[in-house]
Amino acid sequence: MATVRGATIDTEFLPVQAECKRLLRILAARTPGFTKDEALLNGVRFHGDDLPCIPGPIKSQAVTAVLHAMVGIVGLEILHLRGITSSTATHVDTNHAGLYPATVALVNVDGQTGPAVIKLPTVPQWDKDRASGSPLVYRATAIYETAVKGVWFQLHGSLDSWKMLALIGISRDLDAEIRTNDDAYGLIQERVRTYRPREIEQLMVEKGLSGSIVYSPEGWRQTEMGQSLLRHPLVNYTQQTQCPKLAPTPFPKSDEKRPLAGIKVVELARIIAGTAAGAALASMGAEVVRINSSKLKDYTPAQPSSLMAGKTTVELDLENPADHEKLMRLFEQADVILQGYRLRSLERRGFGLQAALQIANQRGKGIIYVDENCYGPDGCYAERPGWQQVADAAAGSSYVMGQSFGCPQGQGVLPSLPISDMSTGILTALTIMCAIRDRAKFGGSYHGHASLTAYNMATLDPDVRLYQRQVVQKINDQYQFPTWSSDAHVAPLYYSILDAWDKHSDLIKDENYYVHFSDSVFGTDLRVLAPVVQYADQEYSPKWKSPPVPFCYHEFSNFSHT
Repeated sequence: MATVRGATIDTEFLPVQAECKRLLRILAARTPGFTKDEALLNGVRFHGDDLPCIPGPIKSQAVTAVLHAMVGIVGLEILHLRGITSSTATHVDTNHAGLYPATVALVNVDGQTGPAVIKLPTVPQWDKDRASGSPLVYRATAIYETAVKGVWFQLHGSLDSWKMLALIGISRDLDAEIRTNDDAYGLIQERVRTYRPREIEQLMVEKGLSGSIVYSPEGWRQTEMGQSLLRHPLVNYTQQTQCPKLAPTPFPKSDEKRPLAGIKVVELARIIAGTAAGAALASMGAEVVRINSSKLKDYTPAQPSSLMAGKTTVELDLENPADHEKLMRLFEQADVILQGYRLRSLERRGFGLQAALQIANQRGKGIIYVDENCYGPDGCYAERPGWQQVADAAAGSSYVMGQSFGCPQGQGVLPSLPISDMSTGILTALTIMCAIRDRAKFGGSYHGHASLTAYNMATLDPDVRLYQRQVVQKINDQYQFPTWSSDAHVAPLYYSILDAWDKHSDLIKDENYYVHFSDSVFGTDLRVLAPVVQYADQEYSPKWKSPPVPFCYHEFSNFSHT
């Protein structure tokens, strides 16, 4: 078979539903502890169009649909344990799964959609720098060629673009001179080209900043960090056997039929992936309390989207002893700690894994602690900050997209949507649900990891394979997607994908993929993307019982049932 530096290419095309069935078997077999029950595996009903709706050769739509299906299967296992149903049917619309990475962009508030939503007075701004319209801030996150011809680097402004720009010799006073995005890209390219790839990589590491060389899939797997990730399964969690053995934890008694009814989750996350995981758990019936601080920047478009649905969201400042004590109280009540900050950063504030395990041992009931990050649980980059675009560059996704567009060898081009962000969200939810199930069956406490780069590596696995060039062309012919290059910014890029879907298909017009809230603080009619997984009975199917809310919206309180 032909390869693209470590990524195998299909020799024949399988329709999306058939591809999903094939990949479900692969991922299920590679997931320790995942069911071998043929009734549950065969009970997944994939349906949708034969052709993918996401541009490019990476099978992200199929992999994402399969991760949702696996969430559905584990949800059924929990429903069986609770005695709610004996059904083995999980329904996943693959078109819906294709829309899932565009969740943030699919918001509609009183007829307003797209960038107009962010400008609504009901949507608070949480990043003044990005809202300033500065071309330099805008282009601080893009892919640039280094001093070595053919080796590119994903620069990422992260939450402090000016700090990163200053590091490469671009001061804030240039903001008055650089008035177009193209001029900004040209200036930053000029500066990046003065660095050899490993020089700029090391510079970012030394200063605690984000970024990555654009690797091929093979090149990344040969790095020490790639090797570290390969040692772990994608769905990665383990019982903490160093702790005293705790008895199995029965599921709380509840009139609510959704799988995670009564499960209490503390969500300590920002931006997208961890937030998406919390939303998935909330749709499954969990009580999710999200913690924010108004001192920290966050991703404004997430607020009106389904990423914030079904949650209570409160403000705590961990520099404040009273707020520190409030978070500790939530830890003492929680079944699940979901944390999406840099690995071990919360440990330094007293809210790491060991603190959670100590609480579990004192109360005699196991806890589940899951880290979501860029690079995984160990290795030389494990504690390094990272974002979707950085993971895409590191694992080889941007390289593969560049090759798909016919770019010169080594040039990176961003995938079309925040795919690794959203899909790592559902991967994180799957990891948590597996641990919840095992705590009920076997007892104990569990520690899990989910990472953006690991998700990307899974989509580029030789057994998953890439679509052939003629299939990629057929997808493009169907939807008339625009072309883009290394300067693309994720937000306008995903809006352009939505525009192509809207003009050349009925995909985003199908109301079956959405849920409406009439009691939202954002408007009288808020439409957001609905949960992908559905069951035979709506009574226990995933759904949100409350609308999305802004960050730091609610007054602090304990979980409703302590």
